[in-house]
Amino acid sequence: MEAAAAGRTHRWKFDRLRRITTGSHRYMAEVDGLRFIAIFSVMLFHIYFAANHIPGVLLAPTRFHSLFWPVSHGFRGVQLFFVISGFILGLPFANQYVANGPGVALGRFYLRRLTRLEPPYVLALFLIYAAALLTQNVHTHEPGFLSGLPLRLGYSYLFFRGAPPTLDGVTWTLEIEVQFYLLAPFLAQVFKLAAGPRRLALLVAICGFPPLADILPRGGLTLLGFAQFFLTGFLLADLHTTGFGLGRVQPRALDLLGFVCLLALVLVPETPSWMPLLPCLLAGIFVGALRGHWFTSFLRRPAVSVLGGMCYSLYLLHYPFLSFIAAKIISNGQSLPRACMRLGMVGMPVAVGAGLMYYILIERPCMNPNWPHAAWQRCLRMIDAISAAFKATSKSTVD
Repeated sequence: MEAAAAGRTHRWKFDRLRRITTGSHRYMAEVDGLRFIAIFSVMLFHIYFAANHIPGVLLAPTRFHSLFWPVSHGFRGVQLFFVISGFILGLPFANQYVANGPGVALGRFYLRRLTRLEPPYVLALFLIYAAALLTQNVHTHEPGFLSGLPLRLGYSYLFFRGAPPTLDGVTWTLEIEVQFYLLAPFLAQVFKLAAGPRRLALLVAICGFPPLADILPRGGLTLLGFAQFFLTGFLLADLHTTGFGLGRVQPRALDLLGFVCLLALVLVPETPSWMPLLPCLLAGIFVGALRGHWFTSFLRRPAVSVLGGMCYSLYLLHYPFLSFIAAKIISNGQSLPRACMRLGMVGMPVAVGAGLMYYILIERPCMNPNWPHAAWQRCLRMIDAISAAFKATSKSTVD
């Protein structure tokens, strides 16, 4: 009984940090579990990347470099994030148009994106730029360093500069996400079609957008170059709303599907012949996560889903910490395995700890849709208190 009580207390403590959700759909812990896979694959990749890209540091050759093949593909967690975004934003519209659920209020939809995502992003950018200036980071001497900040605040750096920013460059993906957020309600009109035509339209778009992005100037630097992943999320939202049609398939078979697709995602080479398969692999991972048995149970574990739920904070902050620590603890002549191990043991706990604190103090409060009103009321109370104190001080002075 004591062990059971301890387990309940452990779960309760984790649940206190669970993301705050709104809307008509239930909280889906397994989706936050997928966010866990996405963010930690990206972080592992950035340990590998940061160890290999320290200015003035050259690592020693090693026979074990090929063992880092799966880690070197960890950036595909970004594409998993795109599918998750398509799924989460597509669900309310699929529920409205396919399942005759409540309508989506567009004003509230856009306001939610603004109040939920903008404050953590803007504050993180200012903190990172201030820290870079104070520490005289090497990137502060680059042309256009300060002029890039307004572009990043306007989510347009990638398009206008033609490359990701050098300081915490991972934020280029947020620029793609914002483009999708703006267009999602219009793209979601596809859910008004009958089942056959809308799924055919989504499949045609998933297959057709990549070559179109290659043709158009700077197409690969916009949503067009990544739309296939968001629309894969739309297709999954459609199938989830209508039941997937997997009634006779055993959950353990879907576990196997999810595991095989996850393994393939980190192993397939980055070649033109393999890239069209990525949406299929990501969809297979998603189906295994939503309809599997042990795979779904693992993703729903509080320690996994809660850490996945704070992925935005981890994503914003992890790379500046990893790159800063890498420059301090990795030196010329170290082997890649040793460099990555040292950075993982030192940098990963620091990056996760910083992301956890930022999530608790900044991001999670912004998940409450009423926080702007609450903050305004608190400001009014502070003004009233200051005014009352000033009046009392003036009266005592006169007396």
